[in-house]
Order: sequence, then structure tokens, then C-alpha cells
Amino acid sequence: MPGFAKDDAVYLTRPQHMDALFAITMELASELWVMRDRLTVIEQLLDERGGLTREDIESTQPRGEAAERLARERERFLTRVFDAASRAGEG
Repeated sequence: MPGFAKDDAVYLTRPQHMDALFAITMELASELWVMRDRLTVIEQLLDERGGLTREDIESTQPRGEAAERLARERERFLTRVFDAASRAGEG
């Protein structure tokens, strides 16, 4: 695979490499957040009902304290991601 073999290393020396890396990071962060949101719904439903179905998960939005906690966590998560990205050129 190009870029991964010892004799064909690709270094992130060009701006487009950094742009691609940032885009990848944002995609992964988005997917991670979807999983955290979904897990919050699952935990909420299990606490309330003791069981659940896939339809329950798909049709439920976090609410109350769970929604507030998730909003705070999302803000901290995004701050960490963007702080890390803004420091990429330092050093």
C-alpha cells in the first residue's frame, strides 16, 4: 500500500496532506460522537425500561439530564479536538 511501506513513506509535508488529515480527524470525531450519543440513549432506555429494541434506540432522543450532560460533553470534546488541531503547526 503506497505510503506505508518502509521504502515508500509519505510524510505530511504539504498543506493538502494536513487538510486531508484534518478531514479524516473530523470524520472520525463525527462518528465517535454519534456512538456516544447512541450509547447515552441506550443507557437512558435501559435505566427507564430495563430493556430495549433497535426501534427504541432509533426513535429516542436524549432528554433531561442526559441531554444536558451530552451537550456539555460535546462542547468539551469539540474543544479538545479543535485545540489539538490549532496546535498542529506549533513547535
